[in-house]
Amino acid sequence: MPYIRCDIRRGRSDEQREQLCTRITEAVSRITGAPVGSILVLVNEHAGGNFMEGGAILPDYVAGPNGEDLAGEAALKRAQS
Repeated sequence: MPYIRCDIRRGRSDEQREQLCTRITEAVSRITGAPVGSILVLVNEHAGGNFMEGGAILPDYVAGPNGEDLAGEAALKRAQS
C-alpha cells in the first residue's frame, strides 16, 4: 500500500485539500500501477510559524486569485530586503 504524507501550512480550503489528495493519488496510481483504492494520502497541517523558507518564518497560507500563496510571497520579500 503506497502511503504519502504531505506537511503543509494551514489555511487551505477543504476543496484545495481534496484536490491535492485526489491528484496525488491519481499520479501515484499512474506512475506505480497501484490501484487507487490501495493508496493512502495523509495531509498534516501546521501553523505557518513552524516553517521557514529563504530565511523567513512563514505565516499561514493565504490564497491569491490563482491559488498562489500571497502571505508566503510577502514573507519572502521581507526576508530578502
